[in-house]
Amino acid sequence: MTAITLILALGMSVASCKKVNDAEVQKAAQEVLMADPALAGVAVTVQEQVATLTGIVEDDAAKAAAESAVAAVVNVKSVVNNIEVVPPAPDYSELDAAINAALADAMKDHATVTATVENGVINLTGEIRERDLPTLMQKLNALNPVQIVNNLTVK
Repeated sequence: MTAITLILALGMSVASCKKVNDAEVQKAAQEVLMADPALAGVAVTVQEQVATLTGIVEDDAAKAAAESAVAAVVNVKSVVNNIEVVPPAPDYSELDAAINAALADAMKDHATVTATVENGVINLTGEIRERDLPTLMQKLNALNPVQIVNNLTVK
């Protein structure tokens, strides 16, 4: 009877040594993610050896890379990938600068019109005569903006 108890006790201790600690798996997965700057916006949690990824990346390739990297971590059974792909906003600074540089010349004959530029969009306010509107719009379209928002009062 003592031998059976000893065998059961040894069996239980061996089994408990093999129990996977989710916190250790999570730490290993986080280290893998931190090694890739493209995955800086990704977080991982591990519960019962299932890794859940959350956060934001710039493209589908980064999302797939995060999943592959975490799936390769020892003792990760599966990965739930809840990462959102949000592409970076376009940089319109060069376009805005080019439009602003040419805007004064385009607006010189239209003193009652005000134009502002943001993110490639020209926003028009003020008043303009109906016959002058096509000329102004032609000059502004030649600047190749993303859009022209016409809030002018036509007289």
